[in-house]
Amino acid sequence: MSIRVSWGDDARTLVHLQFERGWRWQDLRASIQQADALIGSVPHTVHLLIDIRRAGGVPADFITAAGDIFASGEARANEGQRVVIGASPLIRMAYASLSAVYAHKLKDRPFLFASSVEEARALLDGKR
Repeated sequence: MSIRVSWGDDARTLVHLQFERGWRWQDLRASIQQADALIGSVPHTVHLLIDIRRAGGVPADFITAAGDIFASGEARANEGQRVVIGASPLIRMAYASLSAVYAHKLKDRPFLFASSVEEARALLDGKR
């Protein structure tokens, strides 16, 4: 699989998803299930670090596939902030379009954006 899912810290307050070149939509769906299992395994808030710096772009049919993912399921009660690391201006623009359509799903937990893991952690420190 081209997306690795792991705890991002020893306290288990961060789940880190690391995308590698060649990932596909089924990889993302599987990694969401893995992240969901990690989040559900602890009682406290868990934030997501979604690192796409080495993703190599997005597979075809981005808007449809991303929309399907936004539309499916609900966040766990203990899911915290979601920070995307390394998103290009094009990805951020696509997110802005999708967030208008799925505002009801994103209003409480919009995606945040950072250029590095350190910046993402600093963003989260400001939100805690």
